[in-house]
Amino acid sequence: MNRYLLDENLPATLATLVGGDCRHAGQIGLQPTDDVLWRVASEQGRTILTKDTDFFQKILLEGSPPKIVWFRIGNLRRIEMELMVVRIWPAVENLLNTCDLVEVHTNKLEGIRLGAE
Repeated sequence: MNRYLLDENLPATLATLVGGDCRHAGQIGLQPTDDVLWRVASEQGRTILTKDTDFFQKILLEGSPPKIVWFRIGNLRRIEMELMVVRIWPAVENLLNTCDLVEVHTNKLEGIRLGAE
């Protein structure tokens, strides 16, 4: 079963759309820091879903795990984001099978393997 952790900057409603075992940052604690989310995701084998650039920088410096799904989509309305996630999620999960970082853009997905030559 896939395990995910939604960063605070994403709506909790995405948890039901991505399926698997998905928790929102608010379930971890009141405004948990990025370091806390990183540690929890690493310890629990969760992929972090975020819009935050900090996690991109952290995975480049520290490597994986955890894996990251980085939404680089600007400010979409919640319903637009939910519709997009429903449409692209199978492809995101497929990329997560081989990639450490998946970048989600409004018009494309990019998968990156860290340490790959």
